[in-house]
Amino acid sequence: MIPTPAFVVDEPLLALFAERFESALERHWPNSILSYSFKTNALPWLISYLRERGFWAEVVSDHEYELALALGYPAERIVYNGPVKGRERLRAALAAGSIVNLDAKREVEWAAELGRELPDAQLAVGLRVNWDLEARVPGESTTGAAGSRFGFNVDNGELDEAIARLRAGGVRLAGLHMHRNSRSQAVDVYRASATLAAELIAERGLELDWVDIGGGFFGSVDGRPTFDDYVGAILECLAGAVDPARTRLIVEPGGSLTAVPIEFHASVVDVKWVGDSRFVVTDTSRTDLDPLFRRSRPFAVDLTTTSTATVPSQIVSGFTCMEDDRLLTLEGAPGLRVGDRLVFRNVGAYTMSYQSTFIELPPAVYVRDATGAYTQVRERASVADYLRGNTWLPARILAR
Repeated sequence: MIPTPAFVVDEPLLALFAERFESALERHWPNSILSYSFKTNALPWLISYLRERGFWAEVVSDHEYELALALGYPAERIVYNGPVKGRERLRAALAAGSIVNLDAKREVEWAAELGRELPDAQLAVGLRVNWDLEARVPGESTTGAAGSRFGFNVDNGELDEAIARLRAGGVRLAGLHMHRNSRSQAVDVYRASATLAAELIAERGLELDWVDIGGGFFGSVDGRPTFDDYVGAILECLAGAVDPARTRLIVEPGGSLTAVPIEFHASVVDVKWVGDSRFVVTDTSRTDLDPLFRRSRPFAVDLTTTSTATVPSQIVSGFTCMEDDRLLTLEGAPGLRVGDRLVFRNVGAYTMSYQSTFIELPPAVYVRDATGAYTQVRERASVADYLRGNTWLPARILAR
């Protein structure tokens, strides 16, 4: 058994999720770009694994763009999104042939400025569309009446103003970025997104190289909707507005690829009674499993114990000094003992990206292959790493 605490990537399960998305795109929209959302989980092994499968990089900052380059992605296989691009990195990305979706007004000005400087370059960009999800799919918005802050609003004229400013600078509008987060990840959200894109294309006479539908998809081993359901619905809504042989569909899965294939292995380090409550303390924490302390549904967990006697209730807690660092309550389960192990499933999305150095440094990461063998791909961080400022990156990455 591997030492705890540690994340574990189930490589065959990760391959299954990747294959399902690849197959859905090949079936419905072969002329597509399958890009991986770095912000969801930027583990270098994971990024490199998906690059070798043919995934593009989807990045939302200068840092992530440079990480993609460092891990072997050519600039022309990077989709550059997000509202905080730097001026010099934006200019370099456009010159190098990356797909760039602008999100902020300053980015429009920078792109137009570069277009005027390089009139023969035939620069092309996409624009993030800010649209009212709640009006089209009631109950799905995660922001309520306040609306989303991302992109250029389609209703108040800011989208058309951005298009005009680009054209004045000799920059062609080549794409629309339609991503919206939703509450249920329902197919209807993607129908609404694709339908609006089709309306914009028709109303404004756009000829696009890409429609970026974004990410936020649901992902499970057996549940629905499936990746096939999503891509089929997107095609149905866009087919009359674009020629799929010419206009590429861009998707940006993150959590739908990584959440399920990654688990966390922990051990019991102490058991104590406080009144009628039995507390089980582990070597993990919500800082590993739920860094924003938002999770309301119970963790899926597997137990390994030699105990046969059950206890009515056990409060499983983390290692921190916070009273709310409680992971779950086990009802009618075997009484856990020091040294017993817990495997928390479906914890691969955003957990490592939000990794904290609060009290403990980040844990190791292993990959488990089809034979059940483990390979360590990230060492547990040490104080020496922390003092060097290089924290927990593999030596081969630091040596670049």
